[in-house]
Amino acid sequence: MDTGDLNTHEQTRSPEGHNMPPIPDTDTAQNADTVQPSSPLTSKKRKKSGFFKKIGILLLVLILIILLPLAGLIGYSLIDRTNPARHIADGYYTAVTIRSASDTLQKGLYLSAVDSLLSSPETASLQSNLRALRSNTTLQSDWFKRLLNVPINIAVYEGNNAALIADIGIRSAAVRLLPLVAVIKPELFDSIPNLSQTEFDINGKRKAGFLFQLTYDQRLYICFYKNLIIAATSEDLLYSCIAENSEASGKRLTALLRSSNRGAVSIYAEPSYFISGIAAKQDIAGNIVRELAFPEPAALNVNFDEKTVSLHSIIKWVSERSEVNAILQRRSTLPSILSRLPEGTAYLTLLNLGDPQFLYENTRSFFSPELTKTFNSADKNSKFFFNKDLNQLVFEWTGSELGVFGHKDSQTPVFFISLKDEAKCRYLFEDLFNTIFIDRSISAVVDGNRIPRIIFPSWLSGLLRAFHIDLPEPFYMIQDGYLYLSNSAEALGVCKKETDAGKFMVKTDEWKKIAKSVSAETSFLVYYSLDRSIPFFLEQNALLKTAFKNYGKGVLSLRFAAERQVSLDFYTQKTDARKLEEISAFPRSLSQRPETDIICAKTAANIPYIFWTNGSNVHSMNLLTGSETTLSLDGKAGIAADMKQSKLQSLWAVSARGSIYRVNENLEPFAGFPVLTAEKLFPAPVAFNGGIVAPLSSDSGLLFAGAADSWFTSGMMNAKLRTAPIVFKDGIAALPRSFESSLYMFNKEGKVIEGYPLELDGIFAAAPVFFEETKGKPAAAFVSEDGRFSIRSLAENYEELAACDLNTVCKADLAYSASLRAFFVVSQDGHLFKFNTAGAITDSLPLKTGAADDYRITLLDVTGDGKDEIFVSGGGNALYGYTSGFAPLDGFPLAGTGTSYLLDIDGDSLPELITHGIDSKVHAYRGAALR
Repeated sequence: MDTGDLNTHEQTRSPEGHNMPPIPDTDTAQNADTVQPSSPLTSKKRKKSGFFKKIGILLLVLILIILLPLAGLIGYSLIDRTNPARHIADGYYTAVTIRSASDTLQKGLYLSAVDSLLSSPETASLQSNLRALRSNTTLQSDWFKRLLNVPINIAVYEGNNAALIADIGIRSAAVRLLPLVAVIKPELFDSIPNLSQTEFDINGKRKAGFLFQLTYDQRLYICFYKNLIIAATSEDLLYSCIAENSEASGKRLTALLRSSNRGAVSIYAEPSYFISGIAAKQDIAGNIVRELAFPEPAALNVNFDEKTVSLHSIIKWVSERSEVNAILQRRSTLPSILSRLPEGTAYLTLLNLGDPQFLYENTRSFFSPELTKTFNSADKNSKFFFNKDLNQLVFEWTGSELGVFGHKDSQTPVFFISLKDEAKCRYLFEDLFNTIFIDRSISAVVDGNRIPRIIFPSWLSGLLRAFHIDLPEPFYMIQDGYLYLSNSAEALGVCKKETDAGKFMVKTDEWKKIAKSVSAETSFLVYYSLDRSIPFFLEQNALLKTAFKNYGKGVLSLRFAAERQVSLDFYTQKTDARKLEEISAFPRSLSQRPETDIICAKTAANIPYIFWTNGSNVHSMNLLTGSETTLSLDGKAGIAADMKQSKLQSLWAVSARGSIYRVNENLEPFAGFPVLTAEKLFPAPVAFNGGIVAPLSSDSGLLFAGAADSWFTSGMMNAKLRTAPIVFKDGIAALPRSFESSLYMFNKEGKVIEGYPLELDGIFAAAPVFFEETKGKPAAAFVSEDGRFSIRSLAENYEELAACDLNTVCKADLAYSASLRAFFVVSQDGHLFKFNTAGAITDSLPLKTGAADDYRITLLDVTGDGKDEIFVSGGGNALYGYTSGFAPLDGFPLAGTGTSYLLDIDGDSLPELITHGIDSKVHAYRGAALR
């Protein structure tokens, strides 16, 4: 027997003698486990687990292969960087910094000042580019905003040179891959117009870059250097920017670029460069400016949004002249006049530099010889006539504030001067009125207030007139420490009425908005409204005047500080100007004058076009670019537009010889066109059922043409139709001018619908209008040439529902407004009538244009209130606008004739009013009335 078997079956006894179970052989058990075969299922799991593990390791390795170089590239880009301030080459006269390119672009695209600056015909291409950018959805995407959220610095040099330095930061990691991308895909950059690849020699190394052709003789040299994109208008300037500027210039620019007070756009310039024009003048201001020196460039910080623009600048100065130091170091104070001006103040110019005595003492050394002579003569004459010197006559009682303002309800300005001693002023006036040279009239009374007037005796007035001298005789008012002077008693009266009632300018919302941006402490203040006055700094600068022409209100303030600093603040805001103004690039001139009414529509691509005819030619103009196309027909031309959801589908054109064209916006014929019918036509088509309908001139029927180059003629009428037929629902209506007038209605097959023609009383030159009664039943309104207005049912018995006699000749077409439930008629003698659906005249208005035979009514909802406004043209090149109650619309009349259109041309989501004039010009107006 095997020993192992014995050991296996032997029982173990305990010390007490009891039997115990046998102790297992652990080695044998372990061996048994080892040699036991594994399960096939377990083996498969292990194989799968190993496969996925290898795949995971492989993916990890691949990710590391990609990420490690990418991380290294990003890390290197973060290390290999340079200060952009050190790469603005020396010699600039102006430097511009933009805090965020994306933020500035988003706001600047819709800035009205940009539209105004690009309003000249020479910038037509830039205007179209701007509108294309506005409609580009990519620019509004978050990823693009983040990508372009980089600071940009621009330096301007003499000789029309400029350099641009953009700090792209970590984005430079992607830029460093451009040479590799250019090798792999060299055609990538060929698709960018005017851009070509080149190389630059930088420190003995060839570095890839680009050339961009700005104009035929102007290039932009572009190079990537570390974390910067550097572009310059000359290669030498590019190298100068790369080579770094002087250490002193770099420190100064670094401090400017890192300033916490920077605006969205900041401009740094030498003040002397911009005030050289003032310094060149031989007057007091010029003489003082020439005594100033500026130790460092001035910073002009600009912030803007869609409605406001604000500028702030601090200018440091030095001067060796004590007089200049005395004037400019006098700390600005809060002018008391600001809290005394009436709430109707429309504009204000204020000087708060010191009293006249102080100014005279510190400026007389800068007087020209002629001005010195004038002052001496004035002093001598005042002693002779009034027995008082200039000190007694002026200096003793006048304060430090003087200026002029205008009230919105008066065209006459009001001058004011603060009183240092009001009692002395009153005493002086009483003393002067007792002389033989000056008198006073107290006959003027305004709102119960007596307004005195300074007058000259008749003998003195006659003597002065003999020498062609006309001295003013102003009304005056002394009140609350100020002397007010004006040529209008009403102007002073309305100001006194408002101030006595506690109605002040500083309480108005407009002033409160301005006060948030401009300090009330000032030495010189200009508050303006462009509809009343244009301030001198806009009037004398054509560029600023153009840029801010749509910003109706603004304020300019100068503040002097003891630290030899002058603070300049400017704030302006867009206002709903009462007048309508043309948008940029308009009016556009047409190559040929329209002989009939125009058609204005947008294409499916949202591009506005205008179409018109002249003789046998059809013309088309892209209103964004001003480009024209012409299509010549074989006879007098007429056009009609096929519209779908307010978009142009196609343009139909017919000739008097019967040729039919279906064309796109560029006047390119569709396949199968033109179609030659050999039918003589009146070229007055109308789009219908995907085709057109036009009256025959050789017969009394209509020609129907479809899009599938098929055509046929309708049944005959009792007379020829010489105007365009009218589309009503699924039918075509026609009312030929005849002594036996009848209204015809044709179906799509050109057959006369049952129940027609309807016999009418009178002769009709005006086309009828079709509408639905309150119960939804169809009806038609007519006006005969002898002025009989009537409404007739088109359901069942076709009875006349209402009638009214105007007793005047009417040949212009009727107009019907569904929103107003009203009809509008213009008589030939120039009266506009309004009828309700019961046939009663509810309003009438004599037009300023008088008698005319070319009146046209257009109904458009330009205010967005859901109700039509009425536009009337005729009798000249003027378009008048009225509310439904015949109140004149603000801003009218405008240049134009014929039908007007309402379209958004400039891409700001607000409609413009499109008109065409008898001078062959197309106008596009915008303003407060068009909302």
